[in-house]
Amino acid sequence: MPSAARLLDPPTYPVQIRRIDITPYRESNTGVAYVHSVDSLRPGPHVMVNALTHGNEWCGLHVVCRLLDMGLRPRVGRLTLSLANVAAYESPGADGTGSRFLDRDFNRLWHEDLLAADTQSVEARRAHQLRPVVDSVDYLLDLHSTWHALQPFFVLSQLPRVRALADALALPPRQLFLPDVWHEGYHLIDYGAFRRPDAAAVGLIAECGQHFAQSSVDTAWRVTVRFLQWHGMVDAAQAAAMAPSTAAAGPLERYEIVAPVIARTDTLRLTCSYAGFVRFAQGECAAMDGDTPVLAPFDNAVLLAPRPSPLAGQQAFSWGRIVEPAVAELPP
Repeated sequence: MPSAARLLDPPTYPVQIRRIDITPYRESNTGVAYVHSVDSLRPGPHVMVNALTHGNEWCGLHVVCRLLDMGLRPRVGRLTLSLANVAAYESPGADGTGSRFLDRDFNRLWHEDLLAADTQSVEARRAHQLRPVVDSVDYLLDLHSTWHALQPFFVLSQLPRVRALADALALPPRQLFLPDVWHEGYHLIDYGAFRRPDAAAVGLIAECGQHFAQSSVDTAWRVTVRFLQWHGMVDAAQAAAMAPSTAAAGPLERYEIVAPVIARTDTLRLTCSYAGFVRFAQGECAAMDGDTPVLAPFDNAVLLAPRPSPLAGQQAFSWGRIVEPAVAELPP
């Protein structure tokens, strides 16, 4: 059992990016507040860039507002720019940086049954407003950030068409595949055609770095410009002018969530970096949950997405495994 000296407290992070007054972006041409759409009047896909799925994740907000301020018009198809959980963003939260959500996690309710059962919560009401727009989207980029300073990564389903797009973009080069069992709920990228095997729509989450780091805004901007260029919204010259460095970052790293780790006490602490993607041998101690060691369940297990100071009953992190080169070739 590791000594208490090996346990690491979660780090703290400075706020490097400014809070934006989003009031000027409320009025839109879609009939949905803070959701703006521009049609090129030329054939092409409906592409959506979404921000503020969580109210304390600001990097995507800066990207969407910058695009709106530019008055960007897509070369083909239709481009929608969205600020989602505005109410959570406008709530100051405990430290003045906004709330992740108010009533329920906006990114865990995107299922027909869950939405049909809830018309009252702040987040469900907002989801019902957005659904008519989301239902028509072909390609969705949902911009997120992480509490800890994780290296950027895509979150995606294991559908071949979704994997193919993440592989092609390769910015960021890390990929985290969602499990087929939704223990916490359904993400926006799980909704409707994004998750149906017989559909063509693709949804990707881009986790761009620590919530309030300027580097997260920079990453979100580069990822978005590459995403827009890939779908023909902007051409190569426009993309180069907007973001000179949007080259694929490879080599690709792929991970699959295997199982969540739920804290049993309020004092769970890691024995490794809170940046995640740390690998452990089977039986190696990754954390102490009170007096109980949390051991790696298999060899080369990867610690994914640690959360700050989880309380008893909350998910502390997930165990994952390396996916190489294809999900179908993973051992049972």
